[in-house]
Amino acid sequence: MTTIIYPEDRPDGRRGFEIVLPSGATDGAAALVEGEIAAATPGPPLHTHAESDETYFVLEGSLVMYIDGEVTTLGPGGMAHISKGTEHTWSTTVEGGCRFLTLHLPGGYELYHPTALAAEHEKGGPLIQSDLFELAAKFDWRMAGTEPQRLTPEGVLVPAGEADAEAQRLLAEYTDKQPVA
Repeated sequence: MTTIIYPEDRPDGRRGFEIVLPSGATDGAAALVEGEIAAATPGPPLHTHAESDETYFVLEGSLVMYIDGEVTTLGPGGMAHISKGTEHTWSTTVEGGCRFLTLHLPGGYELYHPTALAAEHEKGGPLIQSDLFELAAKFDWRMAGTEPQRLTPEGVLVPAGEADAEAQRLLAEYTDKQPVA
């Protein structure tokens, strides 16, 4: 199956994610998603995919990744292949945002993004965490552990509810240390 998709033909994404290649265009074999995420943004809670592998490829900026107990930072051209069942999450650094691609094999997970977007539009606002977890579970996403944890820009797992505030604290601290132009 050969597929050509132009930027204007891409399906709707959500929260900085754009579906570049939907699984429907590959008979479910693969999907490609582009993420463009601001500085000091904790990613999703620590999770696994039972049925799919996920590969991250950094185009611009840096991505702090927690993969199976190890923390690493990927810069432009850096790649991480995550086998199914492996605990993982990510954050962007305080120094800047990140633009990256994620390849899902097989595809299907990418459909979470437009489904969540539609649910948010229907509700008239953001979904609560438990609603997002329930929705994500339909797309091969399972939270790891008993309590949700997210990664800070420093590469530390913290309770999910504390991650955004900690990231903003670190960003403010970093910004305050920068010379005034």
